[in-house]
Amino acid sequence: MNLAALLKKNIVMVPVVASVLVGTFTGVKYIVNLTDTINANQAEIHELKTMEIENIQRDMKVLTDGVNTVIAKLERAEGTWDMAENLYEVLADKVRQMEYDIKDLNREINY
Repeated sequence: MNLAALLKKNIVMVPVVASVLVGTFTGVKYIVNLTDTINANQAEIHELKTMEIENIQRDMKVLTDGVNTVIAKLERAEGTWDMAENLYEVLADKVRQMEYDIKDLNREINY
């Protein structure tokens, strides 16, 4: 049997075999491209997550510095308030003592 007779006998099978071969090649090529795309996207997602974590850490550092500044100012204000209260008490004691001294002086003058 020669090749021409074999092709005439199986004329329907030639396009089917060709379609199966082309379909298989196309399917494999599609799967390889899809795998490459998935790998590229995974790398990009990892890079974005890393960048996002770095940005969050930077923002946390800025916020921590801001909170520390506020805490320091609050402590300074609290110290100033305590000092003012102490000065007020000292001043009130001195004024009270002056009142007693004035009363004593008035008694000495009037007697």
